Amino acid sequence: MRFSFTIIPYFFISLVFAQLDSEGLDKQLQKHIKYNKPEFYTMVWNQEHILKKRETPIYIEVDSMGKQNVVKLVGVKNNPVLYFINVSTPVCADGECKLMEIKIYWDLLGDYAGFDRNKKVPLTKYDHDLFQIEDYKKLHLLLMDDNSILKRRKMEELIEKREVFEIGIVDAISGATISEVKESVVEGALYSCYTAWHIVHGKIKEALKSYTLSMMNYDIVIHMLHSNNANYQLFALNKLDDLKYEQNSIRIANIFESGIPLVRVFIINNLPNIFWERDDLQIQFWNSFDKLDVNTRSLLFEKLNKAPDYTMLELSQHLTLMTKNQLKIYLNEIKKGERINSKIRTNLELFANSDIEAQSYLVKQFLE
Repeated sequence: MRFSFTIIPYFFISLVFAQLDSEGLDKQLQKHIKYNKPEFYTMVWNQEHILKKRETPIYIEVDSMGKQNVVKLVGVKNNPVLYFINVSTPVCADGECKLMEIKIYWDLLGDYAGFDRNKKVPLTKYDHDLFQIEDYKKLHLLLMDDNSILKRRKMEELIEKREVFEIGIVDAISGATISEVKESVVEGALYSCYTAWHIVHGKIKEALKSYTLSMMNYDIVIHMLHSNNANYQLFALNKLDDLKYEQNSIRIANIFESGIPLVRVFIINNLPNIFWERDDLQIQFWNSFDKLDVNTRSLLFEKLNKAPDYTMLELSQHLTLMTKNQLKIYLNEIKKGERINSKIRTNLELFANSDIEAQSYLVKQFLE
């Protein structure tokens, strides 16, 4: 489908930090309210969120609409939970312009968290056809992709140019969206998608992260640690000292069991030495063995010589999960440490006599 539209001058983002006069804050921003989950959202929402809005010293300047301030949502302890901005910017097609109104949310690290549409002022496509629900979902998926092709291309590079002519001071370009980007943007809404993506993933991301760091305290770190957001978890783990690792060992072990491989690797590489010196601390991690990916198991096996006898027995029940190298490491450890008891030997014999285990011969040779 070919169409033509007018590209208004590309918006620019300006980030400003300034001293706020607390007495000048809108009284409405001081009130605690039960805040509803954004319609399109990437994180887990606490249905009991009692939040209040607070101004921040950060704003975006979009096109000719002036400064639009970023607002933070804070909890009862005044710790930040989310950031959002009400974006209002013109979208023009064939000389006719309508406002794109959308509320965009960021998390505490400046990553895209979601958006709310203005149902009274719906987003529009070429010829100002209204966005349908599937179009909003597609926009949400696009905004979740921080490495979209929109990051590397200028607006004019995304259009197959057919004709370029000058009308006053505005260039009108007739053409179709290039195939590389067609599938990821809403058809007929390239400019809206491009504008929204660059607002979400522009310089504001680092500004919001820096602003969060300026307010950082232990409560915020623990909030992030207990989040299901992997970026939050990594950030929080980086902020804990050895004592705090020990104090939060149960939560860290839970993350290790259910988290993504990247977070698991970080935990293994950063657990304080005391974890491998105390059975009660390390057992929490060994108990997750059957739920881990192969690479994490291999990293965990580097600490096998420090594992308690109880763990060696438990691992003997998971021989089928071990790779050839992992099995060799395990057998070598129980041999040199003289850690074979009757229960371990029984499990080894069951495995060695199996007709379906490819590595059974290793255990058979070991027992012989």
